[in-house]
Amino acid sequence: MINELLLISGNDIPFIEAQLVIHQPSIKEIGYIVGGEEFFWSGCGTLNFSLENLSEEDRNNLGNKTDFEVLMSMLLDNSHPALRESRIKVLSVLSLIFPEYYIKLTYQSIIFSKEGEEDRRINAQNFNRFKEILSTMFCLKGKGSDNAEYNPAGAYAKKIADKLKQRKQKLAEKNGEQKIAILSRYASILAVGQRKSLNDYIGYTVYQIFDEYERFELKEEYDLYIKEMLAGAKDVKTPEHWKKDIHPDIK
Repeated sequence: MINELLLISGNDIPFIEAQLVIHQPSIKEIGYIVGGEEFFWSGCGTLNFSLENLSEEDRNNLGNKTDFEVLMSMLLDNSHPALRESRIKVLSVLSLIFPEYYIKLTYQSIIFSKEGEEDRRINAQNFNRFKEILSTMFCLKGKGSDNAEYNPAGAYAKKIADKLKQRKQKLAEKNGEQKIAILSRYASILAVGQRKSLNDYIGYTVYQIFDEYERFELKEEYDLYIKEMLAGAKDVKTPEHWKKDIHPDIK
C-alpha cells in the first residue's frame, strides 16, 4: 500500500522491496532534465513498460521474457537511435528519483551505488512493485499517460520501435505536432485560477499538482452549476461534488 498522505505531502516513498527510498521530484527539479517534459514523460513511460501493451504476435515473439528482461534488453541495445535515446530518458528519470546514487544498467538489474553502503538493485523480482509506485507517484494512469512512450525491446526491438515511430508520425501529421507541457500548463492555470504565485506551484510534485488541478476543475464545474441554478436554469445536469474522493484506487 502507498499511503495517500505520503503522496500528497510530497515526502519520499519507501521502496522496501529494494531497500531504497524514492524521491518525489518537484516540477522545478523536473525542469532540469535536458529535453524537458517530453523527456520526462517518455522516460516514465519506458520505465512503466509492460508486455501487455504489445500485440499478441509481438508477445509471442519475445517468448517467456519478463517485463524487466525486455526493458533491459531495450535499454542496453545500441543498434537503434530510438533505443539509445530511451536509455538517456530513463537514466534522467532515475537520477531524479534516486538523486543520491550512481546508477548502472545491466541485463540482470539496475544497480544503485552509494559510498559506504551496500549496492541496491531493481530486478525482475521487485520491478512490478517499482512500477506500481512510479505509476501512482507520477499519475501515469491519469492525465500524463498519453505522453508515455513504450519502447519495447529484445530480439524484435528495432522492428517494433520502427512500427511505433511510424504510428507516431502518422498521428502527428493528422493532429499536428504539439509540445508536451502538462506540468507547466497546470501550474500556469492554477496560479491564475487560484490567485497564487506561480513559484508556489513550481515547488509542487507531479502528484500534488495533478491532485489540485483535478480538484480545481471539479470546484469550477460545481460553482458554475450553483450559479446556473440560482439564475433559474432548468434541466441542468448535477455535477460530481468537488469534495469527492479523487484517489479511490491508490494502493
